[in-house]
Amino acid sequence: MNIVNKLTLAHLKSNKGRSVVTTLGIIVSVAMITAVFVALSSFMNLFGEVDQLSTGRNVAEFSITSSEQYDKLLSDERISEVGIYTDNETSYKLEKGKSDYLRVGEILTGNETYLKQMVTDDYEGQIPKAKNEIAVEKALIEKNELDWKIGDTVYIPIGQRYVLEDGQEFTVGGSYAGNEQFNLEGLGEYKITAILDENPATGGRYDILCGCDFDKNEISESNPVTATINLKKINYNSLKVIKDIIEKCNILEYNIKTTYLEANFSFDKDTNPNFTEIFFMALVIIAIIIIASVVLIYNAFAMSINERITYLGMLASVGATKKQKRMSVYFESFILGIIGIPVGFLSGVLGIGITLKALGSRIIETGMVAGADSTNLKMPIVVPGFAVLGILLVSIFTIFVSSFIPSMKASKITPIDAIRQTSEVKIKARSLRSSPVIRKIFGYEGELANKNMKRNGRKARVITASIAMSVILFLCCNYFCDMFTSSVDLEAAVPYQIITIVHKDKIEDELKAISQLDDVNACYSATNEYNFFSSDADFDITKDEYYTDKYKDEFKNGMALYVNFINDDDFNELCKTNNIDYTKYYTDKPMVLAMNNVDHKKNDSKLFSDKIINTKFEDLYCSSTVGGFVEYDKDNYACNLNPKGTVSMYMPLSSYFKCEEKLTKEYNDTTISDPIVQIGIETEKHAEVTEKLEELMSEDVLSSNFVSDITESAEVMNTLAFVIQVLVYGFITLISLITVFNIINTISTGIALREKEFAMLKSVGITPKGFNKMIMLESALYGFKAILFSLPISAALSYAMNVMMKVAAIPFKINFVLYLCVTLVVFIIIGATMLYSVHKLKDNSIVETLKKDIN
Repeated sequence: MNIVNKLTLAHLKSNKGRSVVTTLGIIVSVAMITAVFVALSSFMNLFGEVDQLSTGRNVAEFSITSSEQYDKLLSDERISEVGIYTDNETSYKLEKGKSDYLRVGEILTGNETYLKQMVTDDYEGQIPKAKNEIAVEKALIEKNELDWKIGDTVYIPIGQRYVLEDGQEFTVGGSYAGNEQFNLEGLGEYKITAILDENPATGGRYDILCGCDFDKNEISESNPVTATINLKKINYNSLKVIKDIIEKCNILEYNIKTTYLEANFSFDKDTNPNFTEIFFMALVIIAIIIIASVVLIYNAFAMSINERITYLGMLASVGATKKQKRMSVYFESFILGIIGIPVGFLSGVLGIGITLKALGSRIIETGMVAGADSTNLKMPIVVPGFAVLGILLVSIFTIFVSSFIPSMKASKITPIDAIRQTSEVKIKARSLRSSPVIRKIFGYEGELANKNMKRNGRKARVITASIAMSVILFLCCNYFCDMFTSSVDLEAAVPYQIITIVHKDKIEDELKAISQLDDVNACYSATNEYNFFSSDADFDITKDEYYTDKYKDEFKNGMALYVNFINDDDFNELCKTNNIDYTKYYTDKPMVLAMNNVDHKKNDSKLFSDKIINTKFEDLYCSSTVGGFVEYDKDNYACNLNPKGTVSMYMPLSSYFKCEEKLTKEYNDTTISDPIVQIGIETEKHAEVTEKLEELMSEDVLSSNFVSDITESAEVMNTLAFVIQVLVYGFITLISLITVFNIINTISTGIALREKEFAMLKSVGITPKGFNKMIMLESALYGFKAILFSLPISAALSYAMNVMMKVAAIPFKINFVLYLCVTLVVFIIIGATMLYSVHKLKDNSIVETLKKDIN
C-alpha cells in the first residue's frame, strides 16, 4: 500500500463518525437498489407461476393438421414434452342432480401428458390415461349429492347443449343458460381415476377431464388437434425458440403463453405494456435512488476533501501527482464500498424478503389470485444472477459518480490553495451585503446568519437542495399513494354488499324472494349507466354555464357521470323529500333528477347552476332533460350509489324500461329488448347471503346465473392498497433516511469546519444567547429556502400525476395539513442538527481553537 493510500486510511480512522455515516448511506442506497431488483424478479416470478397455475403448465399451444407436424414436435430437441387435446368439446347433463344449473357442463378430453399439464393443484388418485377414464371435480359430486368415488364406473349422458333463437340452434358452453336444451348423443361409460379439488386451470369451465386413445394418423385438416408444448430451458431466448418451432413446423394457428415467458424476461416487440410499465417504474425508482444516494455520498466525499485540503496540499508540495491525489479519493470510496455493498446487499435481500413474504401471504389469502391459496402458491424470493450483477454495477456506478467530482477537485489542489483555502470561499465582498431590513427585524445575529448562508455558497446550496429533494419525494409519493387508496375507496363506496341480476319480466317476484331471505336488510335496483366525458370533447353537459363558480374548474380533467335507475317507489320518495312533483318523470319525455352535491357532505356547496334546469342534453342517457335538484342525504341509499367526486342523476326504473324499448325500435336492436336489472343487496352477513342466493339459482328460483360478493372484492382491493402503501411508504422512509443522513452529515461537518469562525465570534464578544440565536436563524433560512422551492414543485408534480392518471373522480386537492407538518419537521431536523453540532463545540477553548493550523 502506497503512502497516499495509507494516509487516506488513517484519515478514515480518525474521522470515524463521518466514515460511519457515509458507509450507512452506501448501505441504505445498496439495500434500496437490491430491494428494487429482488422485488422486480420476485413479482415477475409470481406472475409466471400464477399464469401456469391458472392456465396450465405449458408454454404454447399449436393447432396441428398432420402427423408430420406432430412428429417434428416430438423430435425437436428443444421441446421437453408434447400434450394433445381435441378441439371438439363434449357436453354432459347428469341424470341425477339438484337442478339443471348444477348438472350440466363440459368434458375436456386430452392425452395423459396434456391432462398432467392442466391439473395444476393437488388431487386424489391418478390422471386419466384411456378414453374411458375420467377425473371429476369434488364440487360436482357434492353439489349434486352423488356417491361417486375413485374406482367407480359411472354412466354419463353426453351430447350438445344449445338454445333456440329465431328457429336456429346455437351451441352453449360454460354456465347454465336458463332456456337451454340438451341434445343427447349417447351414454358414456367411465371409470373415475381421480377427484380434483377446485383445480385452478380447469375448474372454472370443465368439471370432468377425460383421457383419450390418441392416434396421430387420425390428424388431418378436417380433424385437427391442439398440441401443447414445454421447453427444456426457459430463459430470455424462449420466445425466439418458440417462434422458430412455429416456422419450422409450418404451424398456422398458435397461442403463445407470453405472460409466462415475459415473467421469465423473454420479450419481443409485442411485449405486454403492463410489463413495460413495471420495468419503466423500476427504472424511475432506481434513478431516484441513484440521485438521492449520489447527493449524500458525494457530499460526504466533498466534506472529506475539505477536511484534507491542508495535507493534500502538503502531499502536492513533496511531489504527489494529480493521479495520486485523485486515486486517494477513489481508494476511500473503494474501502467504504467494500464494506457498504455486501452489507447493503444482504440487508436489502433480508428486508425485501420479509416484506414480500408478508405481502405475498396476504395477497394469496384474500383470493386476489383466482384459484390460488397457501397450499398451491407461495410468494417466491428470487435473486437471479442478472439481478446480482445489476445490483453490483448500479452500486459501483453510484459510488463512482459520487466520488468523481471530489476526486477531480482533490487532484487540482496545490500547496498555495491549501494555505489560502481559496477553494472554500469564492465570493466577492459586495455579494455579502445584507438588507437593512434583516438587521432591523432579527438584529445583528440575523445579519450574521444571512451572511453565513451567502458565504457558504455551494455548501448551502447542497444542504438546501438535499432538503428540498427529500420534501418533494415524500409529498409526491404520498400523493400517489393517497390517490391510489382513494380510488380503492371509491370502488368500495356503495351502500350494498352483494349484487345480482334479474330480468325485467321477473323483477317483482325475484325482488320479493330476495327480500324475504334471512339477514337481508334491503334490496333495490342498482342499475346505472356510466359515462366519462373527457375535457377535450365538446359535450353540452360539461359546459361551464351549468356549474357554480366553485366547480367550473373541478372537472377540467374530465367528468364521470352516472344515471341511476332506481325503484319507482324509491324515486317517488326521493322527490317528496325534495318537494318535487314526481309525476312529470313518468311521461314519454325522458327526465332525470340531478343530485346537487359532489362531495357527499351536507353543506351549502352547490354543484349545478339553475341554468341546467329544464335543459335537454343529447349526450345524456336517452337525450334526457334535467328536471330538478336533489340534496344529498347520507341516510338515503340512492344518494350513495355512486362514488363521491362523480355526478349523480336519477330516473325511475319504469322510465328506464320505456327508454330501452324506444332505443330498441330506434336502432332495431333486439339484444336490448329484455334489459337486465342489477340488484344491490344490503346485509351484514354477506358470505351467508351470497351462499343462499347461489342455492336459489341452483334450484331455478332465480333466473340469474350471476351473483357477486363485492365485499370480498373490496377486501381484495384493500389488500392491494395495503401492498402499494407498504412498498411506497417503505420507499419514502428509506429515501428520507438517506436525506436525513445527508442533512446531518452536511450540517455537522459544516459546523465542525467552522470551529475557528465560531471561536472568533466568541472572542469579539458575542453572547451565548446571541450565538444560539444566530444558529437558529441560520437553520430557519436553510429550511425556508428549501420549503420555498419544494412545496410549489411538489404541488405541481402531484397535479401532473393526477392529470396523467386521469382520475376524474378524485379532483386534485392539496393536503395543507400534511404540507404544514412536513414544513415543521424540516425546521426541527435542521435546527436540532445544528444545535447538537454546536453543542459539541461549546467546551472548546477559544485560544486553542484559533491556534489550530489543521482542521
